[in-house]
Amino acid sequence: MRILLILLLFTGGSPPVFSARRLTVDQLEQVLSTAQGKSDQKVADQLSELQLTERLSPARLAHGQAELPGPASRQCLLVLADVSAFLDLPPSEIPLKDTPDLAAQRQIVAEAVTYAEKTISNLPNFFATRNTTYFEDMPQGHRLGTSLIPYQPLHLVGSSSQVVLYRDGREIVDSGANKHQRNDLESHGLITSGVFGPILGTVLVDATQGKLVWDHWEQSAGEPLAVFHFAIPKEKSHYQVQFCCLPEVQGTGIFQRFSGYHGEIAIDPTNGAIFRLTLQADLQRTDPLVRSNILVEYGPVEIGGKSYICPVKSVSIMLISAQASAMERYPGAMPEQEVTADPEQLRTLLNNVVFDQYHVFRAESRILNEDKR
Repeated sequence: MRILLILLLFTGGSPPVFSARRLTVDQLEQVLSTAQGKSDQKVADQLSELQLTERLSPARLAHGQAELPGPASRQCLLVLADVSAFLDLPPSEIPLKDTPDLAAQRQIVAEAVTYAEKTISNLPNFFATRNTTYFEDMPQGHRLGTSLIPYQPLHLVGSSSQVVLYRDGREIVDSGANKHQRNDLESHGLITSGVFGPILGTVLVDATQGKLVWDHWEQSAGEPLAVFHFAIPKEKSHYQVQFCCLPEVQGTGIFQRFSGYHGEIAIDPTNGAIFRLTLQADLQRTDPLVRSNILVEYGPVEIGGKSYICPVKSVSIMLISAQASAMERYPGAMPEQEVTADPEQLRTLLNNVVFDQYHVFRAESRILNEDKR
């Protein structure tokens, strides 16, 4: 069982770490408590200068957004939460529950493998709507030729809505239903695929060739989830990163490689259901692409009158060389040379994806006899 998770990049952005005020989730909530009476844009500007050191959970995100004055500030808080999605939760949110012994850990993992196999094989053919919101930024002091581009924090650059088909275990974008949106979608660089299909089984199969260890308990709406950390070496990996485009002097102009990766998987210990999965590619600072992360959150959805655990949200983040992105956007703006990542000239692409409108996919046909032709 293999996964091909391809992230295609044409643009991107991320503010330098030194420009942001770093704070915990508790400190963020203190900031949010002072938002009442302020304008929506003023609060949004304030939030855009912050960076979390801990993960903001969906529950605390929803509570914080409810307290904010308008859409701009709520969107900034969403960006903060998405960027923090690969961090640890605050210690106060880790349930005080004993670590299961090795036998119990193996049983939880075995339940998850069985669950993944059954989930993939038992899913009906269905279609869902993938709603993507695109964000990017511009680092401080970035130059395009002789022009100095002003710093911009992560900000909205567009959105799209696509119909995704899941048929016979494969994820297919309905090109007919989305034909009128194709040009708009392709103007954005980060495209995430592979969220449906055998991603769960692939990670679990890969993990048997790598390292899968107990990490911690994590609170959920029901029973605490068992969280395991995994690390997959490059030679055992089925995770591919693809980046377009580098200067032609590099060859094809496409950065493409299978990469080792690591991440976490959150499992319901009572039935093996998987509710959260993160993957972080193991890339080098000398690569033009230095970060490629994906998060998938799963939840119960109804398809054809039955309940299934399917993706409900995804977050994808890429961190790239600002020089590489400028050459892609404006060919000839810089001399062709080897592109490597300057730590102070990195840009981030962030995609927030919500999946909804799940429906069973049925193909209907009629056989007419000769009398009715």
